[in-house]
Amino acid sequence: MIHYSDEKIINDIRENREGSISYLYKEFFTLIRSIVVKNSGNNEDAEDVFQDGLIVLFQKIRLEPFELNCSLKTFFFAVCRNIWLQRLDRKWRLHYQADFVKESANMYDPNLSGIDEEYLEKTRLCQTHILALPEDCQKILMMSFAKHSLSEIAESLGFKNASYAKTRKYLCKNMLRKRILNDPEYKTFFKYD
Repeated sequence: MIHYSDEKIINDIRENREGSISYLYKEFFTLIRSIVVKNSGNNEDAEDVFQDGLIVLFQKIRLEPFELNCSLKTFFFAVCRNIWLQRLDRKWRLHYQADFVKESANMYDPNLSGIDEEYLEKTRLCQTHILALPEDCQKILMMSFAKHSLSEIAESLGFKNASYAKTRKYLCKNMLRKRILNDPEYKTFFKYD
């Protein structure tokens, strides 16, 4: 098997060559899968984390002056580990937050004991997928939901112009839509024939 140096991988990513991506998958995926599976995840979670880690790596290499202070493998491992730990934190926070809202509603108004469980589950499903998106996508979508203009989004996030913000918003919405549609829980809440 061919061994790629960190410099070659970084240059290949900058120049959009695909060989290094296959190499990264072969060399790094097993390591990422082991950390995810050991920490309450499964293979699908590991694939998502790996993909998101690649997105972060590509953004760092292409959009920023990128200086590596450790091996690329160590850097990528740290990125993926942080992504997974953030997801676990959000997952548990959302889970307990929804339970707290339901219990609080029941405690203060006994007539609300029939709080719409399905609404809470749908909301939790959507929030989970929004929070699993890369941080820039979360910001774009949250600002969009809050009715900020594309120029405001571009200015706030340091994009070149509103047109670029529009493109990014479109990509983020599609990423969110695909995540929700691929979630097995989606079919139980949103029944379309």
